[in-house]
Amino acid sequence: MSQTSKMVPELEASTSFMMGLAYKQFRTLANQALSVELGISLEMLGALRVLAHSGEIPQQGLAESLQRERSATKRLVDNCIKRELISSYKSETNKKAKYLMITDKGLMIKEQAGTILSGIIEQFYQPLSAQERDTLLVLCRKLIKDDIYLGND
Repeated sequence: MSQTSKMVPELEASTSFMMGLAYKQFRTLANQALSVELGISLEMLGALRVLAHSGEIPQQGLAESLQRERSATKRLVDNCIKRELISSYKSETNKKAKYLMITDKGLMIKEQAGTILSGIIEQFYQPLSAQERDTLLVLCRKLIKDDIYLGND
């Protein structure tokens, strides 16, 4: 990585800084491709994946699955609804609860985005062997804690 030669040695030696940098670079590549090809973001794809997996769920459930604040999730949902990727309805029993479901268009976009993202993942992780990729995933899972609430990044 030629960019690291311009870094401050203390940052270059920081595992957390380097993990963050790798994530930012991946996110930039993914968001650029998804935006150009499909007009969506990586966050929107995450919402579509949750809804495709879970079916109809309350908006709060989507926020919890994505580990995002409610206000950020509301903006995300509103953007998906504008693009007709998600539909919503009010609960009959709890008028405050907004239930969400993926639309047919959302399912189609999710599949197309998955294909695009697969190519980006292959290209991004190309410097790593299959074993290194597996090890990286295992190590990340070890670091993730269930009791820490994640807000916006």
